[in-house]
Amino acid sequence: MAKSYDVIIVGAGMVGALSAILLAKSSLRIALVDKHHGDYTLSVPPAYDSRVSAISSQSKTLLEEAGVWQGIATDRIACYDNMVVWDGLGDGYIDFSAGATAMPELGHLLENAVLNDQLIRRARETNLLDLYLGDTLESHHLSESGVRVELSSGYALDAQVLIGADGAMSTLRIENDFETIEWDYGHHAIVATIEIAQPHGNTAWQSFGEEGILAFLPMPSVNQRHFVSIVWSVPPSEAASLMALDEALFCRRLQYAMNSRFDVLSVTQPRQAVPLRQRHAKQYVKAGLALIGDAAHTIHPLAGQGANLGFSDAKVLVEVLSKAHRRGECLGASNVLRRYQRARMLDNIAMAAGMEAFKRLFSTQQPALVQLRNMGMKQFHRSTSLKKTLIARAAGLTSFS
Repeated sequence: MAKSYDVIIVGAGMVGALSAILLAKSSLRIALVDKHHGDYTLSVPPAYDSRVSAISSQSKTLLEEAGVWQGIATDRIACYDNMVVWDGLGDGYIDFSAGATAMPELGHLLENAVLNDQLIRRARETNLLDLYLGDTLESHHLSESGVRVELSSGYALDAQVLIGADGAMSTLRIENDFETIEWDYGHHAIVATIEIAQPHGNTAWQSFGEEGILAFLPMPSVNQRHFVSIVWSVPPSEAASLMALDEALFCRRLQYAMNSRFDVLSVTQPRQAVPLRQRHAKQYVKAGLALIGDAAHTIHPLAGQGANLGFSDAKVLVEVLSKAHRRGECLGASNVLRRYQRARMLDNIAMAAGMEAFKRLFSTQQPALVQLRNMGMKQFHRSTSLKKTLIARAAGLTSFS
């Protein structure tokens, strides 16, 4: 006999696991399925994991509601209260300060592995939530009135709705013929954690110039040693060249790319190069199925909003399904799931379009456009109201919709 749930979630990454915990706290019966076993090997500081996420104010609140944030060791979380963005081909720059907007901070930076580990720990402790880790979908059947899932382990699960949180290469999206709009950014992102000689001042730094798009993201200091996570977005051929450099030469190139604002001492974790691709599903839902997070959309990492968009999906989906459950509606009904789609699609499309426009604007090296770009940055820098608006948007306190 099949075991019955209200919701089955496939994908126990950050967005899927958070959704599962919040839905279970709303008194829904949840099954969380993932091909991985949920065991994370955490590096020991200062060897911070190379993959990090910027956590907005809204995302932090959701993680607190789930009881996840409180369980993360404070020495693995870096708060940043300033951000400086400048044009490497000119003298235009913009700085953002939490103090200028009466916010306690602009956000936090956290290793993905640390957050994933704590989410799974919390999920294991959550009532009404069953985990099927190290398991995969053998088959699934969708309808307006309910779904049936067969797992490779032999388990059969019934539910009202199936949620696809299975990442950018989502099997559920592909197998159910969701159309997407996508293109290659023509960039690879080199990610690594490095040690620098000077304190980072709890400031996130981002440069746009001939050396590509480069972000220096503050990580916790250890014994008066200072660390940042880098995301260096460059064309694939340049990424291959940078990856081929030995550590000393790579550090020298990195220091040059940052206009020598910091003395780069070493790379504390192996560098990784990640191809960047924009993808957006034309629809997020079908009868019995909804896509969230990277399964529905991916964007360029230059603004650090990928994880936050996924968490916003989770927030809205939990609200929609919880309210429908209280009303006695079938959670997988198309009219119910379209409420989630309507609430999230415009905001996600607007963010994706903004990131694409931003990337194109700062990728050009044509002198006339560079001059206009620098003039625009200077004007923006002088506008307190525009900076407040952008900070509130990044924090998740306002939306495009």
